[in-house]
Amino acid sequence: MFQSYKPRFKKKNSVYIIFVLSYVSILILTLSSAFVYYAEINQRITKQTELSTVTLLNQLKTGIEDDLLYIGELSNEIVFNKKLELAAKGATDSYSELMKDMASKRKPRELLFDYFVYMNRTDEIVTPNIQMDARKFFHLMYEFKDLDYGTFAKDYLHGNHFQEYMTIQTMNQYESTTIEVLPYIQSFPMTTSSDPLGQVIFFIDAKKMFTLVNQMRQVTNSDVYILDKNNRLIISSDNAPEIDMQKIDGLVNGRSSHEEIINKVVSEKNGWKYISSTPKSLYFKENTKYLMNFIAIFLIYLIGGLFIVRFLAKRSYKPLKEINDLIQSHAQAPGDSRNEYENIKNTLLDQIKNGKEMNEVIEKQIPIVRRDYLLNLIRGMMTNYDEAAQQISSIGILFASDTFLIGALEIDMDSSFFMDHANLSEKSLSLTRVVAENVGCELMSEYFICYFLDAGRNQSIYLLNLREGLDPTGAVAMAKQQANTLIQFAAKHYRLNLNLGISTPHSRLVNLQNCYDEAKKALEYSKLRDVYETVCFGDLGHLHFDYYYSMETEHQLIELLKRGQYEEAKEFLNTIFEINTSKNIGVGAAKLLLYEMASTLLKVMNFSLVTKGDDPVTDERIIEQMIGHASLDVAKRRFLNMIDNIARLSEHRVISKTEKLVQQIAEYIDENAGEQWLDLNRLSQEFEVTPQYISNVFKKYKHENIKDYIAKHMLGRAKELLVKTDLSIREIALQLGYASEVGITRLFKKYEGMTPGDYRLEYKDSRNEP
Repeated sequence: MFQSYKPRFKKKNSVYIIFVLSYVSILILTLSSAFVYYAEINQRITKQTELSTVTLLNQLKTGIEDDLLYIGELSNEIVFNKKLELAAKGATDSYSELMKDMASKRKPRELLFDYFVYMNRTDEIVTPNIQMDARKFFHLMYEFKDLDYGTFAKDYLHGNHFQEYMTIQTMNQYESTTIEVLPYIQSFPMTTSSDPLGQVIFFIDAKKMFTLVNQMRQVTNSDVYILDKNNRLIISSDNAPEIDMQKIDGLVNGRSSHEEIINKVVSEKNGWKYISSTPKSLYFKENTKYLMNFIAIFLIYLIGGLFIVRFLAKRSYKPLKEINDLIQSHAQAPGDSRNEYENIKNTLLDQIKNGKEMNEVIEKQIPIVRRDYLLNLIRGMMTNYDEAAQQISSIGILFASDTFLIGALEIDMDSSFFMDHANLSEKSLSLTRVVAENVGCELMSEYFICYFLDAGRNQSIYLLNLREGLDPTGAVAMAKQQANTLIQFAAKHYRLNLNLGISTPHSRLVNLQNCYDEAKKALEYSKLRDVYETVCFGDLGHLHFDYYYSMETEHQLIELLKRGQYEEAKEFLNTIFEINTSKNIGVGAAKLLLYEMASTLLKVMNFSLVTKGDDPVTDERIIEQMIGHASLDVAKRRFLNMIDNIARLSEHRVISKTEKLVQQIAEYIDENAGEQWLDLNRLSQEFEVTPQYISNVFKKYKHENIKDYIAKHMLGRAKELLVKTDLSIREIALQLGYASEVGITRLFKKYEGMTPGDYRLEYKDSRNEP
């Protein structure tokens, strides 16, 4: 036995892991002992670096903060100036008084480069010296080099801004001088929640800020960063790498990462952060001697640890070996004696796998879910067959091909199997279903993937999917052969008589309901015969019931009509006619089909009449008038007209709260679109429901996207203003609630394929034509 443990040092086994853990233990012990000596030196150097750096950061903060405080005070003086608000509202014809006030308030400051006011109403810029169109101002006076004016106007000249700083921008001043500025924006009036009257804009000299930051960088050899209260980078020193805010927020002054010492000063006035990052290598060059002593101590501890490892390995291995031996003695199959931890792990996993009580409960429910889903599929109760392929795979239903058959089975309750018992019990019925499922699916599985579905008491369904590679033309013959074998087996061994009908093959899941209808009809015919054998629908020829109009189909049509979904009912009726036309049903079957469909529509019409308080129609001649001497096409037109009549009768039907809400929303849009700006958020506030809910229910009941509905009303109002007034495109856009003419131009291009101007010209040209 002793010899069997020698190979453990040659392979990765339990002892190898003990060695690894021992090495780690000794390494941690060594590092913690040596750092007592080495960390003291680092701490002193770090503290000195922190004190000097923090002092310089405070000086930088004070210099910049004073100027920013002045700019904030000046901004407040301008914003709260009554002359500014009067001028912005157009209450005065001149900006001269405002310009004088602006000029008188400015004091020399190092960082303040320039400031001005944007007037939203007139789209103009007002400075202490000039008044100019905004676009022209930002082209001639200050032109952005890397920012499109349209983007700047949309994001910053409009909307509410409270003491907001943009990123540093490079600009051309007077089309010649290149400057770098930090824009500061404040909307006025401050108390408004709607679109403001305008913006007060300051340009802060970014080059001078760069100078201050780089001066500190030269003194401290640190990377310097300035961030606003939202941690957005305002400025950094030359060649500073990208700042890691997650690392910055996790550290306090003087704390360091592996490569750097970080210091941070936060302004109490505006929340700006002044941060320096200093490489450790600059301050620890003189600590090389201490570092070498640290390495020597580390090696001594490491060598000593190797001897301890051997002792620990032998001592730890003894109880592990005893446990492994115990497992090996009780195991059915011997494990690898060299890998004790693996053997213990596998033993525990086997115990866990044996306790599958929860999994078994789930597994018991899966067949029920599959059965219900497949029953809905074949009975036509599915609403979206395109998604069915994904859904069936998610619950473990697998199909090998696109060819399907259905077998409808009914157990004869007069079979000797039941007559031999005094009382018919559910237990005896369950036994017959077990026989039908196990024997039937085993026989069918030679050619098909078989799913057995209990359809209630003594009826069952075989859903058969042809296996891959088999010829679909022979599918019925194969199914009939196996079905007859099942019938003979049940009669011989259980004295159980079975009636079985099989459909013709169909492809695509949407046609499973057709399969089911055919199988039921074949089953009904099999019950009329004197012998118990399988009947295939294809062998029946054009019998009087060779048409598709099942109970489920009739129920679905009635539900659509009662819910007031008349267009969907018409589409569904067209589908029924298409299925029956493709079946080439005989004259007798066509008559029966039309009679049943006419009866269905008459039932719904009578329901509508009674609801209104009128007497129902009971004269059978009405049905005869609808279908008498009519082809399928003629009858279909009459049926569609009858649906329209039902719709007219049901104009005053009781509608749901949701449909009422949709009607109210549509009426609100009809009355207000073009007079005020409308969107989902506005409607959400008006009707106190979420935007997503409004979008979904409007689409469901109006069959139109609500955004398109609003846009078409806006378009109609815009057309009216274009042809009946001389207002400019911009004035019309503002009247409709658009921020500029861009919105109305997009609207016309989307729905009319032309611009508003082209539409106006086209209308005028058409009026001038002789």
